[in-house]
Order: sequence, then structure tokens, then C-alpha cells
Amino acid sequence: MAAMFVVVLLAIASTCQGAPRARREAIGGKLDKSFDLLGLHMGLKYKDAAQPLKGGKFRLVIDDLKKYVKQAHSNKVDLDFDFDGGAAVGDGLFKMVVHYSMVHSDGDGEEKGELMVERKHTW
Repeated sequence: MAAMFVVVLLAIASTCQGAPRARREAIGGKLDKSFDLLGLHMGLKYKDAAQPLKGGKFRLVIDDLKKYVKQAHSNKVDLDFDFDGGAAVGDGLFKMVVHYSMVHSDGDGEEKGELMVERKHTW
């Protein structure tokens, strides 16, 4: 399920042919693909562009979440996905780490956290 989610994210990001070079580097270094539109900023960096399922990094920044979701508790949202497809592509083993940061609009401050999803052999 998580692998399918990453594949969908990679497919969306790979169709975006990019923004100006200055914005690409501002969101997280030199990226393979990037997309900036109406306060949504996405960037993708593959480990190996020839084989995207090997993994990579995907970053999503939303400048004002309340603009899109009226009941949202947060304004700025920053999601940073790091996906590692493992040594052999297609064996189903992977590791995905998501770092998130949300600035709450009601004065509750900033919330930061990390989520790790990993599928591995246990012997």
C-alpha cells in the first residue's frame, strides 16, 4: 500500500516539468522535478532517475492550508518524504520516513514529528 502511494507521488511529480531554476534550488537543493502553483510547492529528487522505484526524496510545502481546507487547524504545512526502495527493486522491501512540520493558525505554535514505515525481512 505504501509502495503504491510512493509510486503515485513519483508519477505526479514526474509529469511536472518544473519551475524556474532559482525556486527549484530554494525548496531543497537541486531537484529532478519541481512544481509550484498557488502556494503549493513540490520537489522530487531521485536516487537514480533511470530507476525511480529505487527511491528518492519528495517535499511538499503548503503555504496556507486554510486556503484549501476551511476547517484546517494549521496554516503552513511542510512534508518531507524520504523513500528507500531497498537493494532489489520489486521485492516489496522498503523504508519510508516522513518528517512533518505544521504551524497552527490558532496560536498553538508549531508541531513537528516523524513517521517511519518499513517493510523488511525478520528472521
